[in-house]
Amino acid sequence: MTPTPIYIARENFQCAGKAVPACPLFVQSRCKLVRGFTLAELLMAVWVMSIILAAIATLSFALGSANDSADDTSEIQSRIRYTTMRLGELIRNSKLICYKWDNSVAIWQADDNGNSQIDPNEIVYIEYDSSNNCLKLISFTPTAAVVSFPRTLGSIGNGQARTWLGANTQVNDVNLINNCSYVTFTTDQPPPFSKRLNLFFGIRQKGVIQNYQLTAYLRCQADYLLDGGQIVSVDDDM
Repeated sequence: MTPTPIYIARENFQCAGKAVPACPLFVQSRCKLVRGFTLAELLMAVWVMSIILAAIATLSFALGSANDSADDTSEIQSRIRYTTMRLGELIRNSKLICYKWDNSVAIWQADDNGNSQIDPNEIVYIEYDSSNNCLKLISFTPTAAVVSFPRTLGSIGNGQARTWLGANTQVNDVNLINNCSYVTFTTDQPPPFSKRLNLFFGIRQKGVIQNYQLTAYLRCQADYLLDGGQIVSVDDDM
């Protein structure tokens, strides 16, 4: 490309008494050749951009997974704290641990009417629902006459009381902990003389089973109502 001359006018000046006309100054301009990107450059730009976008997507996925994991852990810990407080308070104020199986326990939580007998609305079960892998607290609201309720400790132990409760009451169950892999109960002595209840359970987190333990003591045990392992209807000390 031929450079374009630029003429810069200068004022006339005097030389030996004569006026000399202005002369042009020739200035060579710098010309740049304007062109587009080549195919190789475009492909390189697309490749670099794809790497950057892939890195951003990976980082976003990692952050999302971390947040989900943190939320799951927070929910599990919240459930464990709630269960510890709920069952701890229940057992401390209970009258008797009536019977214990491997993965459930029956508790006489209170003598609300003061008749020194176990009534349907006064007994609760802490059970492990293996079909749903959850720990439940089950209480009962009578919908029929309770005169026929088999209230003896023997009837509770052989399951007769539980069958009656299922047929004659409204069953109220509360899920305490979900995703339990196992639940086990132990006591310091065989019921109904137990004063300490231990609850062992495991929760699967990130493919690993985390083991937990809850221990509570009875403060209001009604052992004074026991005679030969059975509840008497009247307190002999009164």
